[in-house]
Amino acid sequence: MSTGSSAGARCFTEVADRVFHARFPQWDVGVGLVLGRDGAVVVDTRASAIEGGEVVTAVRRQFPHQRIGHVVNTHVHFDHTFGNIAFAGATIHAHDNVARDLEADAERIRGLFAADPGDGPELGYTAADVADVLATRLRHPDRTFTTSATIDLGDRVVTLTHRGRGHTDGDIAIAVPDADAVFLGDLVEESAPPSLGSDSWPLEWGQTLAAHLAWIGESTVVVPGHGRPVDRQFVRRQGDELGLVADVLRERRRAGMTLADAQREPDDRLPYPLDHLAAAAACVWAQLESDPEPPDA
Repeated sequence: MSTGSSAGARCFTEVADRVFHARFPQWDVGVGLVLGRDGAVVVDTRASAIEGGEVVTAVRRQFPHQRIGHVVNTHVHFDHTFGNIAFAGATIHAHDNVARDLEADAERIRGLFAADPGDGPELGYTAADVADVLATRLRHPDRTFTTSATIDLGDRVVTLTHRGRGHTDGDIAIAVPDADAVFLGDLVEESAPPSLGSDSWPLEWGQTLAAHLAWIGESTVVVPGHGRPVDRQFVRRQGDELGLVADVLRERRRAGMTLADAQREPDDRLPYPLDHLAAAAACVWAQLESDPEPPDA
């Protein structure tokens, strides 16, 4: 895990032509940076006003002649959006569902942290970081879209695409076609198993990754929301693993297994520990209750 969160450090590493990535210790979250003739795009903004401000300072010190004209949120979660407030003068882009859910999701995470602000050393944060989260004022997206959008940087175009539900219902890919690079947010994680939470869509996640893979090539650099950049094979493998999770949980629900039993019954096919899949099982039970025959994963 990187510990280069100091705003004075050269924390951004070039992963493709004028496409950069930095990892910060709090929540091991990644931030992307795309440079163009007419300004820069920042991908995700970290978890608080202070952390977002560190990103702004780091960009200005490492790239003093670049103006941050745009910010893109890959999805709604606090560790990718709460830093928005630090990017004065930039246009914030996100999926429609991020704008719809930002306030409610912020209240959810604030409630969790207010109840238990403790330290999370395995995720790199402290009680002081949590206090910063709780003190941060939200900044909502300025521009949203349903399926696709573009950002023109003068000498290159950045594309934003939503191809289905997965980690949340507002996950997007941010592609830089001329550099053969793409940011997938938390649709892919490298430093830990994919995060299957109460707002995830485990029955559809594998399909969504397959839809993105249709335009990710063998040489494409793929930047996840957490961890090091990966390649097409990594994304395909994680999509296959999520497909297995969907298959096993769908099978258990349709066989009449109770949710409690499904959450504790081992199965050699499952690629992740059972305790990591408790929320995923609850999501599947709820989805199949309201939609008994969703598309097969």
